[in-house]
Amino acid sequence: MLEWTICSDCGKILDNSQEICQSCNSEVEKIHMDYLTGYLSNLTFLVNTVGVFRDYSQSFENLDSPNALVLDDLFRWFSYLGLKDDKITDNELEFINSLLNATYSRDDILKLKDDPLEDFPLSFRVLHELDLYGQDLNMLELNSAGELYNCYRLLGKFFITCDNELNEDVLKTYSDYISNLERQLELNDISMKPITIENTLKEEIKDVAPQEDKGLDEYLDELNKLIGLERVKKDVNSLINLVQIRKIREKRGIKQPSMSLHLVFSGNPGTGKTTVARLLSKIYHEIGLLSKGHLIETDRSGLVGGYVGQTAIKTREVIQSAMGGILFIDEAYSLAQSSENDYGKEAIDTLLKAMEDHRDDLIVIVAGYPALMEKFLYSNPGLESRFNKFIYFDDYNDEQLYEIFWLMCDESNLTMDAGADRYIREYFKKMYENRSKNFANGRAVRNLFEEVITSQANRLASKENITDEELNTLTYEDFLVGDE
Repeated sequence: MLEWTICSDCGKILDNSQEICQSCNSEVEKIHMDYLTGYLSNLTFLVNTVGVFRDYSQSFENLDSPNALVLDDLFRWFSYLGLKDDKITDNELEFINSLLNATYSRDDILKLKDDPLEDFPLSFRVLHELDLYGQDLNMLELNSAGELYNCYRLLGKFFITCDNELNEDVLKTYSDYISNLERQLELNDISMKPITIENTLKEEIKDVAPQEDKGLDEYLDELNKLIGLERVKKDVNSLINLVQIRKIREKRGIKQPSMSLHLVFSGNPGTGKTTVARLLSKIYHEIGLLSKGHLIETDRSGLVGGYVGQTAIKTREVIQSAMGGILFIDEAYSLAQSSENDYGKEAIDTLLKAMEDHRDDLIVIVAGYPALMEKFLYSNPGLESRFNKFIYFDDYNDEQLYEIFWLMCDESNLTMDAGADRYIREYFKKMYENRSKNFANGRAVRNLFEEVITSQANRLASKENITDEELNTLTYEDFLVGDE
């Protein structure tokens, strides 16, 4: 099985015998072919996206599908590198066939020995033409040609090290060609920054991308006006201040230590964890930390598959959809089940790798009950090292529960009479004093609110000539449903 050792911090490919990166003294990780095939699948998705415009491309005359063209040019790229030392090893052949899902032989590669590699392969030219057509249709971020360049650069680097050794002549060939390719991209005004297009998500994943067009001050004000959560607001504001200062230092070229912005939100349900995560994604976008500023919310069911290999694919799809924003994983501890046949570990491993590869434009927040989250983090050393910032969400007290209920009333154009108001104050006081270990907080308030408005509807349904005041007022009688 092909395997590489890379630094978990700086990303360098190391000798497989190394346990610590000599450059930055960071821990190492093992990478296998499934990671590289996942990376290539991102490109395939983009190529299939632009492929719908093939009928409008003059370059596509007498050509097969854009995907076949891309894979053929990648084969030529790997062959070009492999033949520079006049031999094709077993590992190199396995690399090519595993990555491209092909059955090439050594003879197939040797046939290309005397064929020069184009300075600007046809696949780049075709994809760029299709990208431009898509951009004219307001698909402004479409850049499959730039993503192809990143595959040449990254996959080529892994290819020339697949024998766990590095030939200096091959390295020079690789570097010279990549430099030339960059010049060609610049001449054609093609960005080399990888652009991701969001996949269509499966039903269990909630995409709550922000639609509001607000500024930083408005989002900060919205955060600070949340009911309760004083400790959370203090911690989040401190984190935002830290990020802003780091951005200023970065712009001025001042060196600073690396920093993980992945977070653990611990607390009982209904304490506003998702709301805070959504606001944080918008705030980080406004200060330039995240390119999109959206939130993808998921849980175990959205990440873990039912058979071998499916989990990594599902997890990568969710990660891809969250690029440029925050991935919020609720009840994350359920991924670390102790069952021998559980695939949660595969999801964790895939997630950890993506957190390092995309840490400049992806933040992961894991959330759940405090005790279970501690157990979850201790289950994997990689989790402990990446999630080193904790924000604890306290239970709402009785006054805050009362405020939340009134807020729900206001949002529904409802009010309460004096008897109902007195009742609800006493109700929440008892609820808070007798709360369980896993108190539901805002969810409990929401459940009560829904029961009460149902009770009001039952009370009014048999009446004739219902006034607006009656429709908009909750009475003491409506709350008695909780005492039955």
